[in-house]
This record gives sequence, structure tokens and C-alpha cells, in this order.
Amino acid sequence: MAKSTPRVKFPKSVEANTPFTVRTKITHPMHTGLRRDRDGKPIPRWIVNSFTVRFNGEEALSVALEPAVSSDPYIRFELSLPESGLLEFEWRDDDGSIYSLSREVAVK
Repeated sequence: MAKSTPRVKFPKSVEANTPFTVRTKITHPMHTGLRRDRDGKPIPRWIVNSFTVRFNGEEALSVALEPAVSSDPYIRFELSLPESGLLEFEWRDDDGSIYSLSREVAVK
């Protein structure tokens, strides 16, 4: 299986309780299970099926992904935080793999 690479982008410091944009992307083929290889054999389903964001250990966002999502899923959302802390991002796929990133965010 190919290596999946997650990426996250957001400002290093933000205003307290003011929404800011978070952009995430993970390199992943997102095979639906409906396509066939060159020999006509079905390519097994292999998708990122969930994405979770935690702030200081508490869930801030949870998304269920379906086979209709394109390869290299890009997720953009708004978030507002009351204090500085740790944002943790986690992607899970069908083969049980977990891809994660953690980033500190400073609140002014």
C-alpha cells in the first residue's frame, strides 16, 4: 500500500473566540471498491473513512468519509478557540491505519 501523508495549515496564533480557517489534506488513493485493475480484477475498497480533530484532548470535529470522496481528501473548516493549546488531527482508513499530526496554536 502507498504511504499516506497528512498535511495541516492554519495560523500559528489566533484571536480568542474568533473563527479561523483550518485546511487539511491527506495523500490517499481512496479506492471505492468499484474499479478494476488492468486484468479486470476488482480493486478492493480502501478509503480514509474518518477524520477527527481534538483540542486539548477534547473532540472538536468528527467527520465520516464515504467512497464518493475523491483521492487526496481536502477538508477545510472554521474553528474558534478560547485558549492556547494542542490541536490533534487523526485520519483512519479501512485497513486500520491511523495517520495523525499534532500542532500547537497560540491564542492572543
